[in-house]
Parts: sequence; structure tokens; C-alpha cells
Amino acid sequence: MKSIRVLTVVSLGLLAGFLANPLKADDFNKETIVKIDNPMKVGNVVLPPGKYDFQLALTQTNMNVVYIRDARNNHFVATVIGNSAYRPVPHGNSGWTFYPSVPGEEAALKTWYFAGETDGIQFPDYNQPLPVLAKSHTSTSTGAVGGMK
Repeated sequence: MKSIRVLTVVSLGLLAGFLANPLKADDFNKETIVKIDNPMKVGNVVLPPGKYDFQLALTQTNMNVVYIRDARNNHFVATVIGNSAYRPVPHGNSGWTFYPSVPGEEAALKTWYFAGETDGIQFPDYNQPLPVLAKSHTSTSTGAVGGMK
């Protein structure tokens, strides 16, 4: 009977500990809950104003995959892939930087730095034109494959 009481007290203590701080950022997956007042672009996704839950996907590769969910009802919104970012001085809070934008356009999230760390994620800017990898040129094709006639 005494062991049941001890188990009940321990269980209630653990439950109270979990409920005491429900919006704390998670160190493992960098979970961060944010509220935005204006539309914001993250990668190629536009988020309307609201409260969102950003967290790193737990993958076996070293990719910077971010899951975005609606924090109110845990509705999955998007998956965005970014690149590694670095800042020389860590800050206590999560840091956000934005790409330059023109009036009337959504602000585009550039980087998300994790609280107290120098590492973060840089998101692509889909408003900028993609670089040209090679100039196109005209070629005279004879219809032969592999240079053979």
C-alpha cells in the first residue's frame, strides 16, 4: 500500500513538472514557439499571422530540416530545408534576421539562430533570381548519339 502512495506522489510530481513550463524551447530539437503579426515568408512558404512552432527535424543526416506547425492546434504547415548559419557571438534568445524586402511584400526570414548558441539555419531567398549555371549556346546537332555517326 505504501508503494502505491509513493508511486502516486512521484507520478503527480512528474506531471506537475511537465505542465509547469509548456512553452519552453527544447534544447534537443530547438523547438521554438513564435507569434507573428504580419505575413512572413520562410523558404517558399508564406505564413499568415499567427502562432507557430518551429523545430528541427530529427534526421540521421546533417541536413537542416525545419518543421513548422500551427502552435494552436498542432496542424502541420510546412517542411523547409535550409543551410547551416553561424554567428560569432551567442545571444540568450533566439535570433531572427530577414532579407531586404520591398513595401507590400512579405518579410522573408533569412536566419534563425538558436538561443544561447552560435549555430543556426539560413533559409533560401526565393524572391531572388536563381544564378545561371551555364550560358546557353546553340549547337549544331546531327542527331548522332555520343559523337558517333
